[in-house]
Amino acid sequence: MSLAQTYDLPIVFVDTKGKCLDNKVTEKIPATMRVLDGKTNNVADSAKGTFYNIGIKVRGQSSAMFPKPGYGVEVRDSTGESMDVSLFNLPPADDWVFHGPYVDKSMLRNALAHWLFRQAGRYSPRTKHFDLYINGVYRGVYVLIEKIKRGKYRVDVSKLKETDIAGDSLTGGYIWAFDKTGTNTGGAGSGPIEKEGFSTSDGLNVILHYPKKENIQKQQENYLKQYLNNLEGLFKNGGSGKGYDKYVDVGSAVDYVLHQEVTNNADSYWCSFFLYKPKDKGGKNGKELKEGKVTLGPPWDFNLAMSNGSQPENGGGQGGGGGGMWGGGGWGGGFGGGFGGGMGGFSSSGNGWQIENSMKSGGGMMGSSLKAPNWLLKMWKDADYQKELKARWAELRSGVWHTKTLDLYLDSMKTYLKSAADRNFKRWPNLGKASGQNDPDPQPMKFCNSSGGGFGMAMGGYNATTWDGEVEHLRKKMKERMQWMDEQLGFKEPAQAIVTEPIIHEPDWQKEQDEKNKDSIPLGIRFDDLSRLSPTNFFVVIGNYLEVNTDIGGTFAIIDLNGAVLYKTRIEKGKTTLEVPAKARDKHWIATLNGKMLSK
Repeated sequence: MSLAQTYDLPIVFVDTKGKCLDNKVTEKIPATMRVLDGKTNNVADSAKGTFYNIGIKVRGQSSAMFPKPGYGVEVRDSTGESMDVSLFNLPPADDWVFHGPYVDKSMLRNALAHWLFRQAGRYSPRTKHFDLYINGVYRGVYVLIEKIKRGKYRVDVSKLKETDIAGDSLTGGYIWAFDKTGTNTGGAGSGPIEKEGFSTSDGLNVILHYPKKENIQKQQENYLKQYLNNLEGLFKNGGSGKGYDKYVDVGSAVDYVLHQEVTNNADSYWCSFFLYKPKDKGGKNGKELKEGKVTLGPPWDFNLAMSNGSQPENGGGQGGGGGGMWGGGGWGGGFGGGFGGGMGGFSSSGNGWQIENSMKSGGGMMGSSLKAPNWLLKMWKDADYQKELKARWAELRSGVWHTKTLDLYLDSMKTYLKSAADRNFKRWPNLGKASGQNDPDPQPMKFCNSSGGGFGMAMGGYNATTWDGEVEHLRKKMKERMQWMDEQLGFKEPAQAIVTEPIIHEPDWQKEQDEKNKDSIPLGIRFDDLSRLSPTNFFVVIGNYLEVNTDIGGTFAIIDLNGAVLYKTRIEKGKTTLEVPAKARDKHWIATLNGKMLSK
């Protein structure tokens, strides 16, 4: 390694103790890790980095065959048991994802996608870019991503105990994904669903993430299965679906769909689709009634979204331009386009609703279990849902998803990552050409026999000759998609963003008490909507009244979509009930607290 290198990103050094770390290693191998996280970091100081014992393995399915793959990392104590730690000042956890942006040559798609969902006021995994060394060899720029897990600082649903097998205790929390089999056991499409979860009455794969299949009690699995079957049953045998809002958190279903659509994610709705269900009762001692409904999100996996290989440059019909799973330039694009379209699973058009493509395509490549949930497709066609969708789009695009807000984010990331991108593309000189599986590695992994090469699929359909060109292509395509959605949803973006940030509850995890005392947070205030990014700051509309909950207090304002202030007042910490002023009742508005968007 070069000892003269000073980096402006954190550096992670992994030592596998002479063992091979490639995609043939199916179980995490013991290793060590040191982390340097100063304002600047020197490779020569690796021995000064914070030391951790870890288990590590290549992660992903199609992406596991990239020469720069992602890794799953578990932090362990000296006895080999998992241990929660904070990395890069993120809330502590034992499981982390090291995402290796290879076919996403902007190196921003996953970070941008999660940022957008958090901008909407909902939890999405936090991300941090860093430089990675494995066994003394530079591996390029990686992205640390929080793994989707149950936890106080991640998907904050209740812990399910083995004894929670009846009554309200049985009703949550659950986290699952509609996904391919093999997600938890390795190998796309491999093994029966019964090893990882169950099938619903519509034949969807429910991959259990919390509790895992090996830990869930039969009564718990049966409860979740019956709940989903009841939801599916509303739309069967000619059913209108009336009452779906009793089963589904409609606000989350609106935000999740808008997010999948604005990112133009060809994998939408049938793959890497996470959902969760809180308990039916929450609040202190279970006295505050809360319906624990199916909540959509957090979102996951945007390597090939945002016009990276799955959308043709100039529109095109269903089945053209590359499959969502493989799409791209060269051979991969041709194969993905024809095969994906023909099998009715994975392709997408440049301009079109991904959710409507899902309706046309039916089952996916690996059978009818890979398809969008019928209940979500039917909700999409419902007039009440469409009304909510259009109203929410107007709110988001007027502020936190405004074009100028997007520009600010991308500009800041271009400044932050400029030197890192130079390093990365010297290490991985794949700008300007198709990249994908089994590409050769210029500096092969130590202790392994193969340096790559051979049969593989090219991915990524646009190949700029510079990193700046890749980022500007991403910017251009995101703006085109937003403008197309504006037209479809009858919205005109205001000239200026009226609010650029949401209120985010940044937990002071170093001071907060441990999990068993989670109801005792600072100020003694804990509200109970776990789908929000700030469960301590939000409002509820009740007729012509607002119930505002906050643990910070300050200036509360109602602002219309042109930026005009319709109402303003000071509120204290806690719960405040306000009457919506008459001049705001016939207008579309956004609520703000101290100049930031307040979630509802």
